[in-house]
Amino acid sequence: MVVGQSREAERPSIPAGTHDLELDAYLLPTNEIKKLLKKLVEWIEVRSPGGIVYGRQRRGKTQAISYIQKVLDHRYAGELPNFFIPAKHKLTANEEHFYELLLKWVGHSYPFAGKKNQKFDRLSKFLQEKGEKSKYKQVVIIIDEAQSLLDAHYKWLIDLYNSLDAIQVKLIVLLIGQPELKSTKSAYIVEGKNHIVGRFMIKEHELFGAKTVEDFRVCLNGYDTLEYPEGSGWTYTRYYYPEAYAEGMRLEHCAKDLFEAFALVRQEEGFRGDMEVGMQDLTTTIKCALVKFGVESKKKNYWIDLATWKECVKQAGYVDSEVSFNGAKREK
Repeated sequence: MVVGQSREAERPSIPAGTHDLELDAYLLPTNEIKKLLKKLVEWIEVRSPGGIVYGRQRRGKTQAISYIQKVLDHRYAGELPNFFIPAKHKLTANEEHFYELLLKWVGHSYPFAGKKNQKFDRLSKFLQEKGEKSKYKQVVIIIDEAQSLLDAHYKWLIDLYNSLDAIQVKLIVLLIGQPELKSTKSAYIVEGKNHIVGRFMIKEHELFGAKTVEDFRVCLNGYDTLEYPEGSGWTYTRYYYPEAYAEGMRLEHCAKDLFEAFALVRQEEGFRGDMEVGMQDLTTTIKCALVKFGVESKKKNYWIDLATWKECVKQAGYVDSEVSFNGAKREK
């Protein structure tokens, strides 16, 4: 250490491959997440029984929900019980299995004991207790990949909603899924299934990827502000590009270059249509620029230029993602 230099200025010693960035153990408040958070708070505060949030694959839906749960806990000081039901099980028209799934992910100690009716009663009582202890008298359940829900699942959710409503606890069900979820709502309206739409689908919000330079800038700014270790003063940008950071360089200043890099790759591949970059593709590209070209790499670039961003877009698998997940079409 240089004489007179404070220990705060020392770059943290982090074992290779264990930085939060490399482990994907971080959350970013992107423009789309901020929009979604604002919408969900509105739904909660008007005590809406539910709504749908949909978007194409790799648009950051799961990351958005993780971030929003964290913010909701802070905003409502832990007084708004909220539970996330991940898409880890194949949903079938089996009532007992459905209650087991909900019991497990709301954190009940005995999700598998008893018969069907006993599981429903246990789930209802558990949520009632959570809601009654909350000063808001609300419970939020967030269901991922909700386009897979069947009519039977909605019936059982309505039963659960009614059981809580009877004691004046409001159940809010947020359905997260693919664009098919919007199609399901449209079909239910045509079929006159207002008992489902009216409870769980009146509100809706579409989640997009990054479409503007400002979207890119907000995302990049997250790396300029997130610190690891927390409270160390070493942001992700500073850790991977310490010299450039010390001279005032910030990732958010790269927004135009990164936007152009994606546009150039699209042009080379002959992709048609407006550009909308999924958050997973965007964050993987940024991770590549930091890890593979920063001070930890053999190349140890001073900073990230347009050519490097373009290379990272390709290395991150954006082209394959557009073709495989989004059905990108090429010019003939």
